[in-house]
Amino acid sequence: MTLPERNELKTGKRPVLQQIRSLKPGEILFEEGTQGREFFIMQEGRAGIYKDTPDGRIELAVVEQGGIIGEMSLLDNLPRSATVQALDPCKVLVVNQASFEKIMQDIPVWLQSIIKIVVSRLRDVNKRVDQSVLRDKERGLAHLLLLLLPAMKTRKDSSAAIEFNQLIFETFFICRLRKKEIKKTIDILVKRQLLTIISEKDGSQWVLVKEPEGLKLFDEYRLLKSQKQSFKEVSIPEEAVVTLKNIAYVAQKNGKESSDGTSIMKSVLVKDFSEKNAGQIDRCLLDLRRRSLINVVPSGSDMIITFRGEDLRRITKIKEWMPHFEREFS
Repeated sequence: MTLPERNELKTGKRPVLQQIRSLKPGEILFEEGTQGREFFIMQEGRAGIYKDTPDGRIELAVVEQGGIIGEMSLLDNLPRSATVQALDPCKVLVVNQASFEKIMQDIPVWLQSIIKIVVSRLRDVNKRVDQSVLRDKERGLAHLLLLLLPAMKTRKDSSAAIEFNQLIFETFFICRLRKKEIKKTIDILVKRQLLTIISEKDGSQWVLVKEPEGLKLFDEYRLLKSQKQSFKEVSIPEEAVVTLKNIAYVAQKNGKESSDGTSIMKSVLVKDFSEKNAGQIDRCLLDLRRRSLINVVPSGSDMIITFRGEDLRRITKIKEWMPHFEREFS
């Protein structure tokens, strides 16, 4: 271990001590569940991040040169969420709490709030390791962008936009991804048509979120996939979707809105679909009712059909985006 470096703070606090700590392979930097009053920046070597589960200890990630370790405990004052162990001979820069607070003072208040939200959610996610965004780079970046969207005041081509290098910095700080990994992940999300990158005349690059709804669905899709599940809407046959679209189309002219959704009389629907036989319509309506996409109640000699437009929109969007979500990239 080298001698401490002294850095005077302008805040009036005592001098901050920064140390270089050396670790041998296999040596523990800190244990899960212990209290943290420091964070670390990897200077040399690699360290593994491990989580204890009922099935034993598993590896969440590997931190390499430039990686940040242990900052979560300083942000929320909770015990360490994982164990860090050296894989190689390592040197880490130790940054104490006073220095960390000085760093946070230089970060905009809105970004501090976002960071704390992300840390809180990561804490929750770490309790369910199989869903960890740290192990899914694409979902991790999509999740971060969804949290950033409310604060993304810049608009480019009528879309929320964030400066490319700013996104690199925030993803590195929060998701612990290296710059090369972040750029590769951004590129994949661009190929999935979830993001767009534009270049300005001044040489700056911007990342655009043209359709936040698609990004939200992707986040949900990757979460379901980690649980070995999928959207239930995927199993809805095209014939049923077409029928629901036709109901919505007719309801635009003859439907009534209420807190339960949009309602239309079956007789009106049958009249509009006069070119189809009634048996086919009844079969489609029965299928939609079985899938809880419509509600049908008697009304004298007629029937009232009620549906929610947001259900149709969600089905349409999922079917539109699924080919992009399911594409494989090396």
